[in-house]
Amino acid sequence: AAGAVKLGISEKSLNLAIVQQLKKLFDEDKRRIRVYYTRTSDTNPTLDQRVQLANKANADLFISVHNNSTNSGRMSSANGTAVMYNESDESELGSKRLAQICLEEVTGQLQSRNRGLVEGDSIYIIRTSKVPVALIEVGFMTNQQELDLLRSEDYQKEAALGIYHAILRAFEEGY
Repeated sequence: AAGAVKLGISEKSLNLAIVQQLKKLFDEDKRRIRVYYTRTSDTNPTLDQRVQLANKANADLFISVHNNSTNSGRMSSANGTAVMYNESDESELGSKRLAQICLEEVTGQLQSRNRGLVEGDSIYIIRTSKVPVALIEVGFMTNQQELDLLRSEDYQKEAALGIYHAILRAFEEGY
C-alpha cells in the first residue's frame, strides 16, 4: 500500500526518506549491526513479504516506519508521534516495551507530541510478526506544520536518529 498522499506528497516517499537516513547511520556504525531493509528504493513489497523478512531472518526486532493521517484525510491540528505494538505479545522484552522505547526516543529527538502507544493487532504486519514489532507513526501528514517538517531533510535525519537510538537502547536492554 502506497499510503496517504497529501498535497502531492506521498507517505511512502517520506517513510523511505527516513529509512534511507537510518541506513546511513547503520552503514557508519562500527558495531556492524545486521540490518535487513524491506526496501531502500521506491519498490513496494507486499505486507506479507515485509513481515516474512523479519520472521525468516529470526530478527531481534522489527521496526516499521510510517506517517499518520486523520481518518477523514482532512488537514487538521492533530499532530505528534504514536507507536503501535502487538498487544498479544506479553513477553517482558516484547512488542510493547520495544514500542515504548521507540516512542520515548523518537519524541525526544523530534520534540514531537507524545501520542502514546496504540494497540496494533488489527494491523497485518503487527499481528503476524513472530518477533517483537513496533510500527512508528512519525508524524501527521494531515497537519500542515508537521507535513512541512516531514518534508525537510533535517527533520528526516532527526527522525532517523531517534529510531537509531531506540534500536541501540533496545539492544542495551537485552533484545
